[in-house]
Amino acid sequence: MRSSLHALGRYAVMAALVFLPSAVTAASFNYLYIEASEGNSSGGHTAIQFGDDIYHYQHVDSGLIRLFRQEKTGFHFLYRYLQNRPMHLSRIEVSEDTFDLLKEQFKWQFLKQEKQFKLLDDLHKERVFIRRLLQKSTAGQAGIDADAASVLRLKGVGLFFPEPGHQPQHADSQLTKQQSLSVQSLRQKLEQRYGPDFFQRRRATVDAQIKALAPSQWPAVNLDPAGEKFPASIYSFTERYSDSLTALFAIKAIIDASPLQADALLRLNQPDFKISEAERQVLRELRNDLETSFVKAVDSNRPDWGYAVLVNMARYIAIDASLQSGHWVFIDDFAENSERLRPDQYLEHGEQIRMLISDARTGLNKIRLSAASRQRLSESEYSQIEMAANRYIELLNSEQRHDFRYNGEKTLPSKSIGFPESPLPNLTPEQLTGVLSALDIIENSLFETLQQSYRYDLFSHNCVTELFRTINQALLEPYLPGDKTGDLEALTIQESGKRLGGHVEIPYNFIPFVAYQSVLDHYHVTQNYDLDSYRGLELAKLAAGQNDPLTALRESNIISSRLYRYNPDDALFVFFTDDNVPLRPVFGLVNTAAAIGQSVYGFFSWPLDSGDNLKSGATGILMSLPELFFFNMRKGSYKYLSSTQVTQTDLPDG
Repeated sequence: MRSSLHALGRYAVMAALVFLPSAVTAASFNYLYIEASEGNSSGGHTAIQFGDDIYHYQHVDSGLIRLFRQEKTGFHFLYRYLQNRPMHLSRIEVSEDTFDLLKEQFKWQFLKQEKQFKLLDDLHKERVFIRRLLQKSTAGQAGIDADAASVLRLKGVGLFFPEPGHQPQHADSQLTKQQSLSVQSLRQKLEQRYGPDFFQRRRATVDAQIKALAPSQWPAVNLDPAGEKFPASIYSFTERYSDSLTALFAIKAIIDASPLQADALLRLNQPDFKISEAERQVLRELRNDLETSFVKAVDSNRPDWGYAVLVNMARYIAIDASLQSGHWVFIDDFAENSERLRPDQYLEHGEQIRMLISDARTGLNKIRLSAASRQRLSESEYSQIEMAANRYIELLNSEQRHDFRYNGEKTLPSKSIGFPESPLPNLTPEQLTGVLSALDIIENSLFETLQQSYRYDLFSHNCVTELFRTINQALLEPYLPGDKTGDLEALTIQESGKRLGGHVEIPYNFIPFVAYQSVLDHYHVTQNYDLDSYRGLELAKLAAGQNDPLTALRESNIISSRLYRYNPDDALFVFFTDDNVPLRPVFGLVNTAAAIGQSVYGFFSWPLDSGDNLKSGATGILMSLPELFFFNMRKGSYKYLSSTQVTQTDLPDG
């Protein structure tokens, strides 16, 4: 009898293992601690990783703190390699249920903030536009408004039209004629499909829509502090006006067979970038697909059809020009706020720039070969070629010692112009005044609400505290607000202990390094990885290859180092102190003296360099003083490092 019961019990356990796998299966996420360094998050930084997605909080210029999401390879390349910061990764084992709770909470928080801050941006744009209309209706012309010039833009229109008040910039007459013929070919297809009077009817409809536009009825913004729902989306008055105006410009470009602006086209005229027969066939097919999409888009009901038509038409022209010339031609897809570099910023890094050019060229050729092997090329795949070509062409400008855009390629061209003087909606000054007063109240209320929720504070609301607050919110998610759960703090501690192995007290763990130690002490950490910085990895290679004290001495300072060339983005220093603890105070003293010297020089050079040297010297002093007390912050950075120079094979899975 006893043996039968024993066997029955054993079968019951086996059945439980089969039918209740969630009770025994486990998952894991990573907690990341990035060491202190000059620049963003100088005191250290923290992040959390689920699979390939990394979430981390950052202080933004508005004085708020926001959650950002990055792909893991890009995150490591930014912090460990470009910023040269060692990273420590702790793998924390949890149940599948807990993993899902945490992952969904961070995803939800990220998406919610994206919506909230977009709402704030839309409100600001709405207020600027209403103010501009009011100035124009009362004074006869819009007053000077710096916000209006930068905020009120028509995306994509700058591909075909110049800024209001500026003369058009077109290429030579032969190219202009070819482009006009391409647009005329598209116009004929439209007239065959919709009739010869289609454009007049379409333009009249859009004109009437603009005149009848009325300001949006913005409800009182009531953000959900518990994060249970997204803020409502509003198709604002400014967005409706912008979309309608962009549509008018698209119609005008088609009717006039407008060529592209001269700076909208980029060409690859080198012999090895001649289009192959396989590429030619793929481009012909893509041109046909773009033509079909173009014809449909012009008669589309989507509100932003004008932008879609302009981009479609611009790419059609570029592909047509490629096929006619036999060499690749692309649309400029750089963002207008892309970082620009002057020759004095990059000439000292010529070897690195040449490597970036070589890598960009290799990447472009690789993606070209892939495209040529296909029967058909989608617009998204063509966009990847376009972005790669934009980067390569822009980097080539450095060979002529010209300014160039270092980053900012986008999947869709967005070259814009400011709002023109007309046409305008039919609104009275009284209507505009009332709307503007209401918008002032709503925008201020929204900003105050966001400040209450996301106010940055060095001690109580920073990248560490907000990370753990989000973790705690996830742990309380299974408990509905109406549940009688008692003390939330006690419940949080209980859930954290049950799900994570322990609890990290937020008020005492606002310093990244301290929080990292608390994670090791309290959470269920199964593995820990110390991931070296770029310079640390290169020093290790040198030490393995030649155990030479002279090599260590050579690499201890920026003057003789072969691994580091001074980057003006870094405040001036002389000695590296991150890998030399015994001599750190001595080296720190020299670094402090160098920073003081730069500050003194900066005081006198202020009128010439806008205070750059003074600011850099002051930063250098702040970064060097901790070295006197054996604490290292400065690491030096590698702004022009190429991704091919690093092999990220040491990245643990999420």
